[in-house]
Amino acid sequence: MQEYQCPQCPAKFTRLQARTAHLVDIHNGAGPSSPGPSGERYYCRHCGILKKTHRGIAQHIRRVKECWELQEEWLQWLIEVAGMSPRARRCANTPTSGSQSARSSSDIEMAGDSYIDEERAENEDVLGARWNEDPIEWELPEEPEEEEAPSDYGEDQDSEAESQQEMVDSDEEFNDEIADLQSDDEFLPENQNPPRSPSNRSNSSGVTIELCEETDEHGHTVFVQEYHVQTAGEPVRPATEKEMSRGKYPDVGKLSDRQCFDLAQLLMASGMSANYQNKLFCLQRLRDHMPYDSNRSMIIDIDKLPHGAGWTVQALAIEGDRGVEIVELWLRDAFEIIKQLLRNKRLGRFMKFRPIKKWTSPEMTDQVRDDIYTADWMWEMQGEIEDEFGTIIPVIISSDETKLTNFSGDKKAHPVYITIGNLPKRLRRRTSKRANILLGYLPVPKLSCESNKEERALQRRHLFHQCMRALVKPLAEAAKTGVEVPCADGGVRRIYPLLASYIADFPEQCKVACIKQTHCPLCTAHPKQKGDLANWPPQTHDDITKAMDAHRVQGNAKFERMGLFDVNPFWQDYPHIRINCLLTPDLLHQLHKGVMKDHLTRWVTEILKKQLMDERHLTMPEYHGMRHFKNGITSVSQWTGRELKEMAKILLPVVSDRNKKVVAAARALLDFMYLAHSSALTDSELKSMEQCLRTFHQNKLVFRPLGALQTREAFHGIPKIHMIQHYVGLIQMLGTPDRYNTETSERLHIDFAKMGYKASNQVNAIKQMAMYIRRLEALAMHEEYLDEIGSTANQAQILAEIHEANAEDLENDDAWEDEDEEEEDIDDLNDAQIRVELAVRLDEFLGDTQKHVGGRWEKEERADQGPHQQKGVLSEKCFTRLWPHEPF
Repeated sequence: MQEYQCPQCPAKFTRLQARTAHLVDIHNGAGPSSPGPSGERYYCRHCGILKKTHRGIAQHIRRVKECWELQEEWLQWLIEVAGMSPRARRCANTPTSGSQSARSSSDIEMAGDSYIDEERAENEDVLGARWNEDPIEWELPEEPEEEEAPSDYGEDQDSEAESQQEMVDSDEEFNDEIADLQSDDEFLPENQNPPRSPSNRSNSSGVTIELCEETDEHGHTVFVQEYHVQTAGEPVRPATEKEMSRGKYPDVGKLSDRQCFDLAQLLMASGMSANYQNKLFCLQRLRDHMPYDSNRSMIIDIDKLPHGAGWTVQALAIEGDRGVEIVELWLRDAFEIIKQLLRNKRLGRFMKFRPIKKWTSPEMTDQVRDDIYTADWMWEMQGEIEDEFGTIIPVIISSDETKLTNFSGDKKAHPVYITIGNLPKRLRRRTSKRANILLGYLPVPKLSCESNKEERALQRRHLFHQCMRALVKPLAEAAKTGVEVPCADGGVRRIYPLLASYIADFPEQCKVACIKQTHCPLCTAHPKQKGDLANWPPQTHDDITKAMDAHRVQGNAKFERMGLFDVNPFWQDYPHIRINCLLTPDLLHQLHKGVMKDHLTRWVTEILKKQLMDERHLTMPEYHGMRHFKNGITSVSQWTGRELKEMAKILLPVVSDRNKKVVAAARALLDFMYLAHSSALTDSELKSMEQCLRTFHQNKLVFRPLGALQTREAFHGIPKIHMIQHYVGLIQMLGTPDRYNTETSERLHIDFAKMGYKASNQVNAIKQMAMYIRRLEALAMHEEYLDEIGSTANQAQILAEIHEANAEDLENDDAWEDEDEEEEDIDDLNDAQIRVELAVRLDEFLGDTQKHVGGRWEKEERADQGPHQQKGVLSEKCFTRLWPHEPF
């Protein structure tokens, strides 16, 4: 094999064009007299593509068939020339002068030994992430004849000579290379350092536990303990051509032009009606510069874009003593959404597929919990599934009913959102990352068909669980035995999508648990003893279902004692469900609006009286970072979450001169609230939270003689006071509550409910809202695709000029530098096997026969036009409808 030597550094290449690309990028098109490289660079010796880490080069070689074959040929050539293993030759010939080019090329094989790692966060090269029709091809090398112990998927076994490394490589050389690989780690958060050398500790049973010292994203030094089964969360095999095939991007008309797309995206996101959009297109000054002549032509192009999971509508009949009411359930395939998130390259870099434990010291006496994969639930579930290659996907569902109208009307929507706990919570919080996906719209019926109030409430519970069962059914089936799904890193994992948490306010939590609001949805506390601090037995899946079954047969006293409703829970057949930790803490409704505003602030106001309470807020001096309530607080009728947080900052000074027990109780609740808001909590801080609760309960009775609490039930009638007792246990199982807050779902309502309703014509609004959201998702995906092909086009142009022109013409080119400055990779558009179709399957029902029939949603449903006679007016104002290609 012929090698081409770089005139500026010791690097060698197997192809001339790879050396040319290396000269242009590393040496700025240098000739023999030009300066050498500056800074650390890693390149492929076969094609010249740059990567930021050794591991990135290893992945590139394993994924690109041509480079893999050249690498195999080059390794065999080295063996023939040197008569020794490539690893031994590499160790012997490693330069001591610090030549980075030689170092990067020589460490390729070693970096490939563990290219699939828990952190999976290297920055993909633009050329390696481009949209094309050629699938990613993997070829596994032959397994060695000698039987070996199980190891992580993806270890490099490039040649037969590798199996002889133990005979020729010393332990010192091998350990040096491992240390070098760890020190040159892949992508980490901005304020996170690469892991330091591991330290070994032994637990009580004498088993040695390896801890790795790291600096987390909060700047704290932690010692990470990996899950003891090394294959947990790892791929079972590489993805095949068919599984990784991305297909051909469809013809999207004028939206392929970036300027036309920017205009369409602006008009859709602005909420401007179709009528005003048409007026904009027809302005004489802009008419010649507009890509579209009407809103209709723009919508036709938008509907050609690839989009996320399709919509399905189911008609449900509710029978009452006054007749039958038909309601609609709008839903999407939950499993397809999970697959879409797992295949998303933009998010896949941050996925955590294996549970870990963080400790504050090597002695492992104080555990740190922040995200769900650092808490106990995922660790325990990994052992329950009894699959050494199983990958736990913590499914997080949130739902909340919201009003669509502000001042008049009773229009409501009940969106359901879904995400996965494998993503860090900092990404799940940001709506711009599209990590929270709209799963469906639950029906909000009036139930005028039933006259009895109690029966009407029971019908609503039945309807809720029936709809939720339809939403999670695909996930429940997949969680029983596991399903193999291709992921963004090119590996196929056997995933178990387990329901980890359900985010909702207290009334909906009781609805999920099938329990009356006078009882606790998490434990078996008696309603008349909920106000006391006690360790009550938790609610369990088996206890609830057995009590329901016994009640249906001949009645059951335990059923009544537990405060259950006779409904079929949607989680009854879901495997590995834990009711006692399914319903998560709600900082917004339970702490801020509940304990702080509705109770503690009201008690303090009763003690101080309204006039003195307002005076103390008015006389507070202004200070930076503190909210000054110029009109007091007693006259405020509606509070926002931000205002409640500002009020809590000055509540303790307001009451500081009163009864010492009042001050102690108020301070204990405030300390508990601020600890609960922490982004990471240790075991010692959890003990402090428990101590705060004990302090409050020791001093809470002072509010009764002072007249602040006058109800007969007293503290036993305040469910939010009881619910905060479960915070410590829930944090231990699921992590800190800052991600399980209903503030996130309240924010999602703006994008997935209110904006869609505002953009509709308020007639058959849910249908138009679903189409509006689908179009916005398609535009967001297309924007990423345009960014991707724009970067790819720049790279392709550079390579073409390298082959056709002299390297000196490209001295000032900085396209590769731009790639290094990118914050994150562009997402692959075709997530979750998206099919480009303009119609999605809907179940339409016939109102006169009260039956539903299946079929396809045509471009124009004339039955939906109602009594409108002027069809042109409807077409102009309802821009979210599917425009027909044929005239009326």
